[in-house]
Amino acid sequence: MVPRLLTIGFLALAICGNAQSQSNRTDNYERLLHSPSLAEQRKALTAILQDPRVYIPLIQRSLRDYPKLLEKDWTAANRAVYLAALVRDRSFPPILAGTLGNKEVVERCEYGCSVELALTIHACFAGWTPPSNLDSGLTTVLDLREAIRHVPGIVLQVGTIDDVAQGPAVELQKQEIEGKTEEQLIQLAGPDTSSYETRVFAAYRLETLVTTSKNRIDFYLLAMNDIQDDASGEYRNAIYETIYRAELANAAAKSR
Repeated sequence: MVPRLLTIGFLALAICGNAQSQSNRTDNYERLLHSPSLAEQRKALTAILQDPRVYIPLIQRSLRDYPKLLEKDWTAANRAVYLAALVRDRSFPPILAGTLGNKEVVERCEYGCSVELALTIHACFAGWTPPSNLDSGLTTVLDLREAIRHVPGIVLQVGTIDDVAQGPAVELQKQEIEGKTEEQLIQLAGPDTSSYETRVFAAYRLETLVTTSKNRIDFYLLAMNDIQDDASGEYRNAIYETIYRAELANAAAKSR
C-alpha cells in the first residue's frame, strides 16, 4: 500500500503539472496573438502545432469573440482565425460562418478577410461544406463561394510578377524582387521590412512563384503580420493566393 502522505504528494505534483501545462498553453497562445516579434510568433506557433488539440478551446473562444475582438485588437482577432485555418477542427467553420453577417465583419471583409480565407481552407482541404442557408445577399458569402470555386482551378506553375501587377512601379521593384528565392521573398514580404512597396511586391512575386508546400507555415505567418494600412488589401490577397498554392501542393503531396 502506498503511504497516504506519498499519495497526497503525487496528487499535488499532478495538479501542479496540469496547472503549469495550462499556463504554458495560454502563454503560447497569447504570445502568438499579441507578440510583435516574428521570432516569438514562430516559436509559439511551433509549440501549438506540436499538439494542436489542446489549443482548440482557446481558439474556439477567440472565434466566438471575433467581431468584438476586431474592434479591440484587429491583429489578435485575425491571427486567431489564421490559426484556425491551420488547426482544422470541425468545430471552427460553424463558428466562423456565423460571423459572415456581422456588420463589423462585412465592412472589414470588403477587400478580403481572414474569415473567408479560413472557411475556404476548411472547404477545399478539410471536407467542410458550406450550409445551404448562408445568406446569398451578403458580399462575404458571395466572396466565400467564389474563393471556394477558384482554388481548385489554380495551376501550380511558375509565372512572373507581370502576371499579377503592371505599371511603372513594377519596373522599379523588379531589380530587387526578380531572381529571389522563396525564402528571400518571405523575408522581404515580412514585418521586418520597412518599405510598404517592397513587402507588397515580394508578396506579388510569391503568388506567382510558389509551387510547393515547403514554406507553407511561413505564409500563414505573413498573413498574421498583415499590413494594416493596406486599404485595398493588395498585400493580403497576394498572401492568400500564396497560401492556396502551398495548400494545393501540400494536398497533392499527401495524395501520392
